[in-house]
Amino acid sequence: MAVSKLWPVTVRLATVLDYAANPEKTTKAKSKYSNADYQALRDVVNYVKDGKKTEQELFCQGINCNPSTAREQFVTVKEQFDKPDGIQAYHGYLSFKETDITPELAQHIGMEFANSVWGKRHQVLVTTHLNTEHLHCHFVINSVSFVDGKRCRETSWFKFYKEADRICEKYGISTIKEPERYHDAKHLTMKDKAGMPTRYNLARSALDEAIAMSHNLKQLEYRLSEMGYAFGCNPKRKYWTIKGKGDERPIRLYRLGDEYTKDRITQRLIENRDSIDFVPFQPKSCRPKQYRLTTRSERIGRMGGLYGLYLYYCYRLGYLPRYRAGQQNNARVHYLFKEDLMKIDELTKQVTLLGKHHIGTSEQLFSYKRSVEEQIKTLTADRTHLRNEIRKVNRTDAELSQARTSISALSEKLKELRREVKLCEDIAVRSKVIEEKVGAVRAEEEKSKRKENRNYEQRR
Repeated sequence: MAVSKLWPVTVRLATVLDYAANPEKTTKAKSKYSNADYQALRDVVNYVKDGKKTEQELFCQGINCNPSTAREQFVTVKEQFDKPDGIQAYHGYLSFKETDITPELAQHIGMEFANSVWGKRHQVLVTTHLNTEHLHCHFVINSVSFVDGKRCRETSWFKFYKEADRICEKYGISTIKEPERYHDAKHLTMKDKAGMPTRYNLARSALDEAIAMSHNLKQLEYRLSEMGYAFGCNPKRKYWTIKGKGDERPIRLYRLGDEYTKDRITQRLIENRDSIDFVPFQPKSCRPKQYRLTTRSERIGRMGGLYGLYLYYCYRLGYLPRYRAGQQNNARVHYLFKEDLMKIDELTKQVTLLGKHHIGTSEQLFSYKRSVEEQIKTLTADRTHLRNEIRKVNRTDAELSQARTSISALSEKLKELRREVKLCEDIAVRSKVIEEKVGAVRAEEEKSKRKENRNYEQRR
């Protein structure tokens, strides 16, 4: 099974302290660019040409370049077209599953593949490493073409893996028939398994709720749009998708699990048609309450200011406890608020800051931020003074120990104050967004209440 991969070389790949300290390896007399500018290129070429891995460079060949002077020739092309910066090269490999493949055949396949993909326009160094159980070819491709000086564009694995498969199949090497192009991010998967809010499990819950209330695709699309999701169910498309409000990219439904494939969703909708809902012929008559008690949500909403706004928002997210200990607001979270469930830790820190320092207006917020910045300046000056005192001679061990302890305490205090400055900046930006969301939700709820009242009057 041949496995291929390619990545750019932009930074130094190994420690270069010994290199930088060597006076014989500083700068070229005839070049305006130093060797340090091409250190990443030197590291990757040396790694690929490692004699311990290539049987003393027996399996090391160059395309449009000499293996012994490949780095210098790469640099010459870069300087010729005045493109010494940015990506220095591309480093890739082609690994084989078979253990009975010979090094000569592996090198031949690597050369044929590199010639086919990059050989017409770029310099390529091709080597075969023999130091592992599975033989693998390495490629180092110059990022600048020697033909016209243009940057290398043949860097997409999805484009050239088919060429690698074709050449491997030609020599009887096994390949991956349907490789997976994208993988779910590991941190998202771990959050998903832990039950933390992610766009994946939020999409699942929205789909489950919408499917339970729908009998066909049109109804499902409408229900999802009410929840703030765009549902792509075009029968001409291979994959159905769902995209939340504010998401940059849609999610293919099959990635959410077996219950959310195209066939399974269609089957669930058909099952809903078989269930009959019995509605009473006589509509229920609702009697309005004589006395209406004020809810906690309304009292929080009347507090006003930044602190009241944040408290109300946390209440709507379900993270502000009710009167009974351990009980939380389990009401359905509005779709405009759902994305902030993933930022609840930040919101908690911000609302704690507002409540601790009694900040209710934007003026008070910026005033507090200026006072913290003044404290930072004062403490920074004190720490600088202590650091200068330490450098003085004739200091006893006790004085040095006390000064270092004071510096450590000042550093911790400065770290805490800088966090508060960052929180103030985030509050100034986020409060506007929260205000717009809360206003939109309240307007929507008022509209819904008016509609309910009209229906009630009509039934009377």
